[in-house]
Amino acid sequence: MNAPHVPFLPRWRDLQSTAFDLARNSTARRTVTIDLWGKPAEVYANANLSIYSAQTCNARCAFCVEELRPAARGVSLATQKVVERDDTRYFTALRDVLNALKPLNPSMSVTGGEPSQDARLPRILRTLQAAYAQGARKRTVTTNGSGLLDQRDGRRVIDWIADTGVAHLNISRAHWDDRVNARLMRYRSDASPDAAALREIVACAKLGGTRVRLSCVLVARAVDDLDDVVRYLDFAASVGVDNVIFRQLMRHDPAVTRANFVTRFSERRGVVMTPLLTALQQRSDFSFVRQVMGYYYYVEVWRYGEPGCAGGIDVVFEGADLARLERSKADMPGVIQELIFHPNARLASTWQPWDGVLGPPGQSGLPMTL
Repeated sequence: MNAPHVPFLPRWRDLQSTAFDLARNSTARRTVTIDLWGKPAEVYANANLSIYSAQTCNARCAFCVEELRPAARGVSLATQKVVERDDTRYFTALRDVLNALKPLNPSMSVTGGEPSQDARLPRILRTLQAAYAQGARKRTVTTNGSGLLDQRDGRRVIDWIADTGVAHLNISRAHWDDRVNARLMRYRSDASPDAAALREIVACAKLGGTRVRLSCVLVARAVDDLDDVVRYLDFAASVGVDNVIFRQLMRHDPAVTRANFVTRFSERRGVVMTPLLTALQQRSDFSFVRQVMGYYYYVEVWRYGEPGCAGGIDVVFEGADLARLERSKADMPGVIQELIFHPNARLASTWQPWDGVLGPPGQSGLPMTL
């Protein structure tokens, strides 16, 4: 059966996340109230739980979101990232969080930092699998891919991912050319997988039912026009990938943002995605699928491939605005939009471990501020 036709709404593209209305155009259109350690919490029904890896990233991307998020709140990553080193305390807290969130049944993603280099990753994946053995929504791992073929606890990391029921594996890659990609992502060590390694990773993932998506930032003099987008998509197809996301560098409010190498790079080399989308609409090999509204992000989903032909690639374009995130929180006080299990073994409603802390009670770390 063909999917129902969804009309394209130009107004949403023009307004992007400022057009977000939780009750009218969000994916869930509702919130739910759950009990978190004896206190009621109103949570967006389609909220995601992010497991934030404590492992320091082995790249130094000038467009690093991990560095930008705290900077947008006026602090540095180095001063806010606190790590619970004791495995027993960390995994006790993680299991407590997963149990508390069972009534919500959130989607879950493991991100970083760099999860593929994290010694805890196999145990994290097993813990998520055990907690949501039946009826769970999708699980995702986001990585630069550098450790996916490494051995961890007697098996390759990619095998752990595939065998623990991870639905999606997002691999960050800034360019189709191996050398250009390495230069843009500025690896300290353990270079990212080249095209041949990517083919092996994708093949292993598919055998376990895990779908691989490549994630590419839109950067001037790298991938910055429609020809570059198409060339990147053709590269993705050549390594067996049928799902690609192109991200506009996150916007932020300069008045409150702590300037760093990421904010300066964004100002110099950021690419606006709207002209790309306008040009894309004129091509017969792209077909519109849908738009997605988020409380600080806007997404368009397209399909690349000649109409009527088998195969093709799902193509996603995403723009996000961290200043809008703060305004949305002020407009919807008390509503939790996302959930982050921080490296300090605390659950929070923001990417800052000191803000919106939810629990678990009695764990080490910063005070609870529910």
